[in-house]
Amino acid sequence: MSSKKLLVVAVLIAAAGACSGNGETADQPGTGAETAEQAVEELFSLLAAGEFGAASALAVPEQSALAALAEGASVADVASGLRDGDAGIASNFWSGFAQSINSLLGDGVEVVGSAATTAQGVEFTIVEIATGSGETHHIATRELEGHRVDLFATFGPSLASRLYPQIELLFDQPSEDATFILAQMREQVPSFYVAAETPNLAPNVVQDLLQLIELITRLG
Repeated sequence: MSSKKLLVVAVLIAAAGACSGNGETADQPGTGAETAEQAVEELFSLLAAGEFGAASALAVPEQSALAALAEGASVADVASGLRDGDAGIASNFWSGFAQSINSLLGDGVEVVGSAATTAQGVEFTIVEIATGSGETHHIATRELEGHRVDLFATFGPSLASRLYPQIELLFDQPSEDATFILAQMREQVPSFYVAAETPNLAPNVVQDLLQLIELITRLG
């Protein structure tokens, strides 16, 4: 399976799990890893062990709650996740992701390199991993009290087209929660720019990401 197909399948399953509320929960996330490479290595180790609550600490806080919009999570639920912590949603996200790449986890993954990039003044590290079958994939991280996986920079290509109509509704049906969510979503714009630079993206997917950025920032 190609890198792009793998990530599409993973996000479809993981995002659905993020909305279900049936996975393992966790307290507020602690610190991330010491390096970007360690964040990715620790993440896959925890996923292979089924430690999804611990894995949630290696994700950028609040992104899991925002990503739940892609599956139609209610405005109230997303706002609650942002205000009260989304570690439980993140745990469900990684549980679904692990299920979608179960065979890959069984074969093992290896970090083979990394490269720094910057978007709108925010620094990211793109970590390249190789599977036992020789496939390569890219995981984006950034440093927030340690290095953490950035869900939107990594999975943005698969989420953009489904986030767009949900964010339009936030503009069309304004409320205190909607305004709050939009403010948090604007902080993710650098991540979406990094996602748009993912190698070998189809032109229409790049356009989806750029249109999403334009929508998020139109009244920012």
